Amino acid sequence: MTNLPGGGREFGGSNPIGPDNSPPPSGAGGWQPPPSGGGWPPAPANWQQPAPPAQPGPPPAPGAWQGPPPVGPPAGWPPAGPGPAPGGWPPGPPPRGRSRRPLIITIVAGVAVLVVVGIVLAVTLTGSGGGPGAGSAGDTVKGYLEALAKGDAETALSYSDDQPASKEFLTDDILKQQIAKWPITNIRILNDDGNASSLGMAQVHVAANFGDKTSDATLQLKRSNNRWRLDSAALKLQPSPGIGSEAAATTMTFFGKPVGDGTTYVFPGWIDVGSSNPYVEVKAQPLLLDSLTSYTPWVQADFSINDAGNKAVMDAIADVYASCQKSNQLSPPPPCPESIRNSDGSLVDGTISWGVADLSQVKLQSFDPYHLTMMFFGKVTIPLGARDTSGSQTTGSLSPFVTGTADLTKTPPALDFQN
Repeated sequence: MTNLPGGGREFGGSNPIGPDNSPPPSGAGGWQPPPSGGGWPPAPANWQQPAPPAQPGPPPAPGAWQGPPPVGPPAGWPPAGPGPAPGGWPPGPPPRGRSRRPLIITIVAGVAVLVVVGIVLAVTLTGSGGGPGAGSAGDTVKGYLEALAKGDAETALSYSDDQPASKEFLTDDILKQQIAKWPITNIRILNDDGNASSLGMAQVHVAANFGDKTSDATLQLKRSNNRWRLDSAALKLQPSPGIGSEAAATTMTFFGKPVGDGTTYVFPGWIDVGSSNPYVEVKAQPLLLDSLTSYTPWVQADFSINDAGNKAVMDAIADVYASCQKSNQLSPPPPCPESIRNSDGSLVDGTISWGVADLSQVKLQSFDPYHLTMMFFGKVTIPLGARDTSGSQTTGSLSPFVTGTADLTKTPPALDFQN
């Protein structure tokens, strides 16, 4: 039998710790029921939060063994003041464990982040994140042509790793001039042959309209850094094979700028091909998609004399004969190409009147692009007036057949009479 301090009741019988449904005695120091809504056991009025355990000190010096720290209540416990005597209140129920739900949510969120990062990395490494070269080889060709159709030179060039040495004619301004003349429409991928994709190669059969012309070509592509790339996004034009000996070829211009004898880069489509010579006309073959597959294409151009050149030659001939009118001599000074043969001496030199030459039968032909010359020939009729040795006034005409060449490298053209 044990007496509980504070007036506790006596427990006995075969089960001294069994349940007892009788109310405990009241009185000072006796058992009191816990207040409603309070915790169990109730904290004493002067109870304070125990101080945190002291941090372990530095390890003992080598060789100085110390025993384990004494086991006992933390500092500040029990609190001062009245409280249950030893052997009084039984210990309260153990604290409930912390919920693991936040931890589980954190772990799941972390796994989701890792999955997203993995997907992003996979998209980046496989080139499926959009931009030039992403997707199939056919997508690359279509994207390239769409960039050209929009006048976006920089984007069009980004579809190839082979960048041009010069971008003089590969600007937005030049490209917009091209598509203004020949808009790029009706882009069609006819076949995307990826049979050699494992080798990093592909062939794409594509057709598109450049103005009223249809371009149909099979383009070669290669795979680089997990993206499909065109072999070239611009036409690399070498000088014409005859440019060294063909004078007309040295005058060629693109979009009003001299081409010269160096390598030139242009986009496929309409090319403003001209000549720096005002008398020369240039007609060039279209440079479309099939030119992208040529290793070193050049401009196949035809040169001819234009209307301005024809007029300039005829005006030069007229000016030469007009110079004869300024003279009254049998043999006018140059540039007049004519003279009067006075074999019988019947005409008095210094009394000759040269009339306006009729050049209606003079023709131009045989333009020579290698020397930039033009041939002329025909009958010229010149009315004449003169005084003979008897003092009489006589009239007549001179009708020579003339031939010669006009040098179109000079302005105005220089004439060389061959008769």
